[in-house]
Amino acid sequence: MQGQYDIASSGFPPLSRLKPLPDTILDTLIVGQGLAGSLLAWALLGRGQRVMVLDDGHRSAASVVAAGLLNPITGQRLVKGPEVDLCLPVAQRCYRALERQLARPLLHALPMWRLFQNERERQAWEKRCGDPAYAPYLGEPLGAMDYPHSALGGFVQTQTGYLDTNALLDGIRAGLQQLGAYRQCAFDYAQLELQQGQIAYQDLQARRLIFCEGWRALANPWFTELPLAPARGCILTLHSEAPLPQVILNQGRWLLPRGQGEYRLGASYDREGLEAEPGEAEIASLLEQLELWFAPLPAYRIHAVQNGVRPNSRDRQPLLGLHPEHPALGVFNGFGSRGAMLIPWHAERMAELLCEGRPLPTGLDWRRA
Repeated sequence: MQGQYDIASSGFPPLSRLKPLPDTILDTLIVGQGLAGSLLAWALLGRGQRVMVLDDGHRSAASVVAAGLLNPITGQRLVKGPEVDLCLPVAQRCYRALERQLARPLLHALPMWRLFQNERERQAWEKRCGDPAYAPYLGEPLGAMDYPHSALGGFVQTQTGYLDTNALLDGIRAGLQQLGAYRQCAFDYAQLELQQGQIAYQDLQARRLIFCEGWRALANPWFTELPLAPARGCILTLHSEAPLPQVILNQGRWLLPRGQGEYRLGASYDREGLEAEPGEAEIASLLEQLELWFAPLPAYRIHAVQNGVRPNSRDRQPLLGLHPEHPALGVFNGFGSRGAMLIPWHAERMAELLCEGRPLPTGLDWRRA
């Protein structure tokens, strides 16, 4: 990957600089106002594009349920992907800029306590400690005295936290509505018409249409070869008055403190039952993690049980670009559970493709061309 992010000329403009759309043909029609669709719309608006976002009221948006974790090192092998050093600082600057523009807190920095699940993970950490590329993300080791319920110990992971995705989506939707650039409706593929050099949908005409549908793209007749591999996850919202650690706990499952006694606990992983409701066994499996972390178990109550479907790709890389035969159609998808970290940088690359005709960096096109 390459390219730089300039906050002064980024695609995330203050509302005061935007003007309502004129009653003419649109530049870009976006389907879906999850995190991907929201940040792509903002990036295009910042370039003076005339944009309209169609959304079904977030009924199919995984972003509403997602914890919004920013976690640069993942898995039991403690891997930092090659995109982290580029995308993480862009995401941090993007969300801080949006906080100022939307006048609401969005990005919450919190250290993460990574508690080893097994000896293999502990050995992976020892190896990473000797790698300078990992130094910015590794903090102090945790021993049995620091966290007695982890027999193998762990370490403090830095540059972690979470994005309040609901606050961001609400703020951007309000901005789009103020501009007359938002319409709540379910998208009907049968009503999409390809015309010479543009598209038509109901009463709208646009030069292009970009699908930001998340896992619902499985039903998209225009992108039947999109290599999606979605997975459903269940997240619990808990309330507890106990003085629990105000850090993110991560030991396969994670516990995220959100203030005022609220915690989110997740997440399960299911590739098959994408539209299934969480069962008792699934919920119990999540709650068992609390018994591993805390003795005695603190008093808590379950406030909400929510499902979300991660729009993973088969190779775990984002999916963006245009249709090979119909370049008026495009896709911006496949960010999975790393969307909060990955989307801002990729939204800029997609905006450059659409507005300037600049090719995507090698390997980003959804066809991997």
